[in-house]
Formats: sequence, C-alpha cells, structure tokens
Amino acid sequence: MTEARSLAEAPGPRGHWFWGSIQERRHHPLQLFLDAHQQFGDLVRLRMGPAISLVSVASPELVKHVLVDNPTVYGKPPSLLASAAPLVGNGLFSSDGDFWKRQRRLMQPAFHKERLAGLTHLMVDSTQHMLSRWQARSSASEPLDLAAEMMRLTLAIVGRALFSTDVSGTADRVGQALAVALEGTNHRLLSLGLRAPDFVPTSRNRAFRDALSTLDSVVFDIIARRRAGETHGNDLLAMLMAAQDADTGERMTDQQLRDETMTLFLAGHETTANALAWMWHLLAQHPEVEARARAEVESTLQGRPPTFEDLPRLRYLTQIFEETLRLYPPAWIFARLAKKEDVLGGVRIPASPRVIVVTSPYVVHRNPRVWPEPERFDPDRFSPERSAERPRLAWLPFGAGQRLCIGNNFALMEAPLITASVLQRFRLRSVPGHAVRPEPLITLRPKGGLPMLVEPLHAQA
Repeated sequence: MTEARSLAEAPGPRGHWFWGSIQERRHHPLQLFLDAHQQFGDLVRLRMGPAISLVSVASPELVKHVLVDNPTVYGKPPSLLASAAPLVGNGLFSSDGDFWKRQRRLMQPAFHKERLAGLTHLMVDSTQHMLSRWQARSSASEPLDLAAEMMRLTLAIVGRALFSTDVSGTADRVGQALAVALEGTNHRLLSLGLRAPDFVPTSRNRAFRDALSTLDSVVFDIIARRRAGETHGNDLLAMLMAAQDADTGERMTDQQLRDETMTLFLAGHETTANALAWMWHLLAQHPEVEARARAEVESTLQGRPPTFEDLPRLRYLTQIFEETLRLYPPAWIFARLAKKEDVLGGVRIPASPRVIVVTSPYVVHRNPRVWPEPERFDPDRFSPERSAERPRLAWLPFGAGQRLCIGNNFALMEAPLITASVLQRFRLRSVPGHAVRPEPLITLRPKGGLPMLVEPLHAQA
C-alpha cells in the first residue's frame, strides 16, 4: 500500500513565490481551476498566499469521499458561515450538527414532490404575468435584460410559494433590499477579512444594515400576521409553521421561521434565475435545440398553459435545463474544512483552518473522462439511456450527500414550466456584438446582465 503524500507534495501550480495563485483566484477563478486540473489531474493544491491552501477535487470519486461518505469529517468553513450569518441566520445553509438535522427533518415534508405539485399553478401564473408585460411593450427592437427579468420572475414565484405574497413589484422595497443584502453578503465572502468592521458606518455597511432591517421587518410582519390569523395560505410558511418534530413535538420559533424562510427566499430566487438566464443564452446560440424544444411544447400542450401533469412529457425541456446546469451551475463552488485529519486521493489533509477542500461543479462538469466534448451544449446527454451510464456524482449542481439542496425538485419543476410558457409566445435572440461572460461571485451569473431581443411570435390581439 502506497504511503499518503504530505500536502506539500500534492500536485498543483507553483504560482507567485509569495502570493501563490491568490491573484488568479480573485480575478480569473474559473480558468484557474480548469487549467490546474487539466494540467495536474483530479486533485490539485492551490496556494493562497503564504498561509492558506485550497485542495480542489474534480472527479466523482473524490467528490463522493468529501460530500457523501464523510460528512462528519468535512464541514462548512466557519468563515463562510460567519459571512452569511447576518442574512440567513441559523437556517439550513449555515446551521450544523443536531440542530441542522432537526430543521432538515422538519422542513423535508414541505418539499416532497406531491406538496410542490400544488405550487405549479402559481409558477405558470407568475410567468404569464411577465409575458403579458413583455407583450405590452411598445417596441420589440429594444433589448430586455433577461437576467433581471428572470430575477424578477423567480422572486415573484418564491414570494408567492413561501408567503402567498407577491414581493416582486419594481416599487416594492423587498426586491431592492434583497439585491443589496446579496451584494453585501457576496462582498463579505470575497473580502478575506479585509473590510471595514460592521460597526464602522461606511456607506456599504449602512446600506447592508438597512437592507437587513427591511427584510426582517417584512418577514417578521408576515409571520406575526399569519400567527394572528389575519392571513391564510396553503404555502411553505404554513407548512413550516405546522411542522412538528417527530421526537420532541417542538415547532419552529419565529426566529427559526425567519432564518429558514430567508434561506429559501434567497436559494429559490437567485440561483434559479441565473440558471434560467444562462439557458436562454444557450438556446439563442443553438437554434436547432430551440426548434426541437418548441416542437415538444407545441405537440404536448397544443396552445394551452402547462400543468404539473405535463412535466413527464416535457422531458426535452428538462434535459435542456439539466445541461444548462452542467455548463453554468449557479452554485459553482463548494467549500469544506476537515474537522479531523483525513487522506484524500492519496494526500494527507490536516485538520486546519488554513486548508480548505473545494469542489467546483463547474470543473467537475467539464471532466473530459466523464463528459466527452465537455464545452459542447448537448441536452441529449441527459437522456435516460446516457444518464444511466454516468457516475452519479458527475453532475452536482445542487450539491450532494445529506446537504443536497432541499429545493432541487422545486427548481426542476419550475424551469420547464417557465420555459414552455415563454416558448409558446416569444422567441429570444442574442444582441449582436454583445459578449456574454460568466461572473463567478457567490453564484455564477452573466457579467453585466444579459440583454436579449424578445420577439412576440404573434401580434397582439
């Protein structure tokens, strides 16, 4: 048996003698990880200055070891959780241990497919409202920012799904506060501690604090009115309020409800919107895929709005979304910290806050050993036959293991319904000369938005 190598012996780029690869990580992270794995294999070490090392893994087998087989060894880094805590509190994203298990157990029934089926009508209804607004535009020659449009749409859907409340209006302070809070959280995550402390009244800190105050007041008010019986709804909030721990009989406190609904608010809004934006970009670049998708919609729906019962017959639309998630996974990187020493891919991983194990779905999804011609957009990769041939963790846009995203079924139901509704009424085209580039922040979004030409298929009646 081969003895494990030390971390210092792990393969990886040398980088700058002092800074290592920190500048590349800051300015070109996707290319840094792709190039490193292409040159050095499925496990690479990247130095981030003199003290920090990233250990990046890019094979389904190593991903399984970290995310699935050893959840008690690899936990989320405290620095990551501290950055997100002001916004999501102690919700599913940031909690750990027994408390996380209890909350997950309480929330899981609300996300069973049968429960989510009752929400599909509001997904379609919100989309139809957006399309009517598009139809009423005075000129189709003016581009629309599809990234912003998808953000607005998914915010409307998740607001109605969570609270039976539409929070998406442009005059509504919630949408603006959410955008500021997300930007502030992103800045915290990427600043590596080099930022003004919270108590310093910088313009960024004040804006972040005001945004959190707005969101808290809205969410707590919704919870209070629901508890008082002033509002009703067969929504996720009602399910969470009714949820009872099977062992203790406990229900969630108002603070727990706030933290969990805020987590779901963000996860069900930002990530899905980015994936949908990338999907429209890819469809515009591949008219043969769009034509096949449109044909599936026409033959399945014959002009009527899509329903939950149609989803099994809109299989190609689902494959398009799955292939989009392969090429542009919104959660493009996961970070873990070893709580105790481990051996990973023949390399000893110390239990140290200075060694962070990362998995980038963006890179795993481009592993040529698993994905032939990885940069090619090919929704048929996700046909049942071809999917059965692949390792299960070759595709992980929703994470893996016990911390698999609780809303994965929500997104996989929402996307085909939105896609079908749009294709029935519009054709989306790229703006000539506009370069679309990914921006890897907390999520992978199109840099500077995604202007597109939105052409009605039929003249307004």
